[in-house]
Amino acid sequence: RGLLYQGTDAVAPLARIQGIEQKALTLLDQDPDEGLFVLFQALPDLGLGYCATHALLSGFVGVLTIDRLGLPSESRSLLLRSALVMNIGMARPQDSLARQLKAPTEAQRELITAHAPTSADILRGFGVQDPHWIDAVQWHHSPENSNGPGYQKSSLQLLHLADTLVAKMAPRVSRPAMSTLGAAKSLLLEASGPDLSERGAMASVLGFYPPGTYVRLENGEMAVVIARGDKATAPHVASLTNAAGLASGAYVYRDTRLPHHAVRAPLTTSQVNIKVNHEKISRLRRQHGV
Repeated sequence: RGLLYQGTDAVAPLARIQGIEQKALTLLDQDPDEGLFVLFQALPDLGLGYCATHALLSGFVGVLTIDRLGLPSESRSLLLRSALVMNIGMARPQDSLARQLKAPTEAQRELITAHAPTSADILRGFGVQDPHWIDAVQWHHSPENSNGPGYQKSSLQLLHLADTLVAKMAPRVSRPAMSTLGAAKSLLLEASGPDLSERGAMASVLGFYPPGTYVRLENGEMAVVIARGDKATAPHVASLTNAAGLASGAYVYRDTRLPHHAVRAPLTTSQVNIKVNHEKISRLRRQHGV
């Protein structure tokens, strides 16, 4: 968030972006479920800076989709570094808009429209020489305008899809978030011939209930998803309450492949008034090997 807020005034921005990119890819490769859990837990917390959480989560979703599709390794770095700075041209306004009750003003709409080329100009000001990186940031809302090579076009299309998907799942003060299940379904329903495989792969890597999101089980308990399962409909979860809605003294692992522990429905963050302890979740995952 600090880098995005500083924008044109950032000190040593390229070294900082490279450091964030390398650290993020290392953590993602070590434990993708952990990365998704942390970022989906952070997404509703507007105090953390929506601009930064949105950038990282879009990058993670895009990279995981690249891996699923078996695209060239250079696509991963290009997508992630582009996701990190795609909205640098409107970082502070992006956070303000997330907390705004009213619809965007005309001036705000103009800023939104202009933010992609503005972000590309900021990259040029940083001294970026890579035309593919600049092109990806410039056209992340309209990938059809890119003239880059094949791997860049794939990265750009996936960045566009991830950016759109994360925006749907992110809450605003002015509107509730779309459930992850609803967002995944919209991703598939809006598919056409050319991007059907990309959309299908993205829905597949997230599942219907990604780590860090909440669900209600058939037995009435509320639970947090702690890891993806073999099936999109059967994630690994930790029960947070009993059937009456009372918080449990300890998190309990539930196997959602079992009928009485199956997922009944997704829950929004506003429906779960419980602070999740990340360390306890990590221990539970280790205990159950997920």
